[in-house]
Amino acid sequence: MRTIVCFGDSNTWGCVPGGSGERFPREVRWPGRLARALGDGFDVIAEGLNGRTATVERPDSEGRNGLPYLLPCLQSHAPVDLVVVFLGTNDVNFVEDERVARCVGRLVRVARSSEAGPERGAPKVLVMCPPPFDGHRLGPSFAEVCTELDCALLDLDGVASYSDVDLEHLDADAHASVAAAVEERVRRLLP
Repeated sequence: MRTIVCFGDSNTWGCVPGGSGERFPREVRWPGRLARALGDGFDVIAEGLNGRTATVERPDSEGRNGLPYLLPCLQSHAPVDLVVVFLGTNDVNFVEDERVARCVGRLVRVARSSEAGPERGAPKVLVMCPPPFDGHRLGPSFAEVCTELDCALLDLDGVASYSDVDLEHLDADAHASVAAAVEERVRRLLP
């Protein structure tokens, strides 16, 4: 059994666009779709939290900084074969676009040093870059950081887009597109 931890924000949690606080059913959310597509040999763990940032302490809510939570999260699910990090959408409210990728890069380093992978090694990491939204284009800086870290990257630009309803959440069709793209990457990263 291979374990994949999907570490993200409201888009991993499954927030329905529009700000009502509703959640898509498990079978609609991209981690649930991914689990179904991969089949019985995989345990896909959805670790999504509304408002989560990569490394920023939010002044408006507690417990949303992903950095202090990532290590215990991975250790609690060990051994973890792959960590999929899908963050950055909330970070743009607190740091410049160019720094968002550096924040996500810190999470990659934590995951790799976690000893939460098979045989207490490093789990593999796949970073997902949010699609362009509300004037933010994070792809180039994410590509630069992932190249520096020799880390797999899935840029969602051209794969899926955020809803026109609120510009920061995936609709049901986008969840399906994300799941399909992640499945293709998982099959290459975990042959």
